[in-house]
Amino acid sequence: MSSDVLANFICLDELTQVIYQGVYRFVVLSTVSDQWTIHLGLSGPEGRWWRGSWAKTDILEIVGSKSSDKLLEAFAERLAETFIQGELYVGDWSTEKDAKIKLTLGPSSKKPLHISLAELTSSEAASHATDILLDIALQAQSRKCRLHPDHFASTYVSSQPSIDKPTLATTTIRTAASTSQPAVPLPQHASPVYVKEQRASSADPKIKSAVPKQLKGASLANPNKKARKYQAIEFESDEE
Repeated sequence: MSSDVLANFICLDELTQVIYQGVYRFVVLSTVSDQWTIHLGLSGPEGRWWRGSWAKTDILEIVGSKSSDKLLEAFAERLAETFIQGELYVGDWSTEKDAKIKLTLGPSSKKPLHISLAELTSSEAASHATDILLDIALQAQSRKCRLHPDHFASTYVSSQPSIDKPTLATTTIRTAASTSQPAVPLPQHASPVYVKEQRASSADPKIKSAVPKQLKGASLANPNKKARKYQAIEFESDEE
């Protein structure tokens, strides 16, 4: 038998869910301390609240007085999953004052569970609503007092554009004399001597690569040499 039954119900602490039932809308709050407590609020101008709870004896009556911690934890996890999935229903619902209603967990299951709820007085309902708002305000302090965490996160999204750093392969050298000169691509792993020569040739447009002039009468095969002259061969006539 577990020595602390409610310690296995920690998964049901601070859960909240919304129930849409007909034209009514309810909010459900689940908390765990020395007992498992359910608060049910009706949305509307009246601000009505109901409350119900399970003590240690109520839990052991369902799962068994000799249940182990493992069994109690599995039972609590099933209840939490039912709560999260929204498998909730307000049974015996009535708008009458002090009507006895109940919260049903797993209404479509083979063995649904029920928690009896009793309506709070006007002062108790107002006090409970204030406690909820106080808890919300305390949690909001960690996000610059923003009410909704999603809005807080989106407010601080960085809007600065990313700046791509130039690489050596795409670096170009521009002349200092004129910005209208075309950029000279700098090859990857270029040596300082090559860079100096490129800057010099770009700065002075008069500097051109030396092209040897073709000599007059030069050979087509080798422009640096003169072409050979050939004398026509004359043949003597048979009449002489």
